[in-house]
Amino acid sequence: MINALLVATALMAQAPQAPPTQPAPPPVSADEAPAEVTVAAVIEELRKGELMLDADALAPSVANSFTLLEGGSRVSGAFAFLEPIRRARERGDVVRELRFDQLIVRAYGASAVATYRFRKRWKEAGAPRLAEGWCTDVFERRDDGAWVLIHRHRS
Repeated sequence: MINALLVATALMAQAPQAPPTQPAPPPVSADEAPAEVTVAAVIEELRKGELMLDADALAPSVANSFTLLEGGSRVSGAFAFLEPIRRARERGDVVRELRFDQLIVRAYGASAVATYRFRKRWKEAGAPRLAEGWCTDVFERRDDGAWVLIHRHRS
């Protein structure tokens, strides 16, 4: 009898154990989209603002500590980024085309990185200009849930 109990106990110890259950993730409400989708929408709003040279539309999505690396120069601060756009509109510059292609967005908690190809054609003081290449944007999610652009690198 004791031998039978020992054998039964040994067999039970060797039986596969069910993995511990993980708590279910909180349900996503219908109006709460995945971070990648939300950031892609912010990028589209930034594209429209830059296309229309609308600094006021861009301002809410650009962090005060924003930095830009483009064409071998560095711009620090939202004002330093937005004011040239405002002035370009005032002097009558026109962006003819601004495309963001091959967009890839990855979210990492409260940070997100977006990479895409850009093509921008515009007239500056009557002279046609063209810039194209790769762009990397870095976003952070504020405490209120809004995603803001903190860094842009265009090459």
